[in-house]
Amino acid sequence: MGSLQQTIVIRSMTRSHLAGVLDVINADVLPGQASCSASSLLRATTSGGAFVAIGDRILGAAGVGRSRDGAAGVVRWLHGREEPGVVAGLLDHALTRLDGCDVVEAFTGGGVGAVAAGLPEVRSTTREALVTRGFAAMPAGRYLYRSMPLAPASLPGQPRIQVTARGGHRKLTVPGPVGGLLAEATVSVLAPEHGVLRWIEVDSGHRGAGLGTQLLNACLRYLHRLGVRHVTGLLDDHNLTADDGHGRIGAHMIFTRAGFVTGAQLATYTKVG
Repeated sequence: MGSLQQTIVIRSMTRSHLAGVLDVINADVLPGQASCSASSLLRATTSGGAFVAIGDRILGAAGVGRSRDGAAGVVRWLHGREEPGVVAGLLDHALTRLDGCDVVEAFTGGGVGAVAAGLPEVRSTTREALVTRGFAAMPAGRYLYRSMPLAPASLPGQPRIQVTARGGHRKLTVPGPVGGLLAEATVSVLAPEHGVLRWIEVDSGHRGAGLGTQLLNACLRYLHRLGVRHVTGLLDDHNLTADDGHGRIGAHMIFTRAGFVTGAQLATYTKVG
């Protein structure tokens, strides 16, 4: 019997639900993204606010939170295999838990195991459920990924690059000849064989000379040496113009040339009142 014909019961999540919740979360994993692990899920639910939809099995799960003053709420994550009845039931329960909030956001914090904030556009059932309940969408960028079973070839003219570790991140920088930085990037290893390019930027006075391409190549080669074979990233390109001041068009070009492809367009959601 399909989930739409079942009686769905909402329960607070416990450790006994862990395996079933991981199944529904990982059904929504994007290309190149690492599967959510039990440890990641437990870390994300330590503060409470997680609940499950149960039929003949665990059909979906979601997590919510409130600000300290109770005025703002957030649907942190929600997964229901894009079954309309399950998604609607989870979202309605989330809004009941967040009743009284002046503002409710959804998918603004990255979700469980997600690389970046935002609901992928391919999850149309969830998007429609949000919109019909009064949420407004805001573009959150483009999710990119690249597989690299082999290390990218080194490019000629590679500049001197310094690597520093900070927490779980590595920062790669191109120092200027007389101080300062010409370009910088931040990368992380999220899971075995999975890494993320969190940030890359070239100083505005040094764009257009290939420095971004060189730095991105160095980032990929560095991640490959760390055992990474799948790299993801987020490109904030939803408001591209010919002269946007942030180098977004250039970033799009260097990502494409480096072999990245679009995995999803992302959006966050807000409901006021």
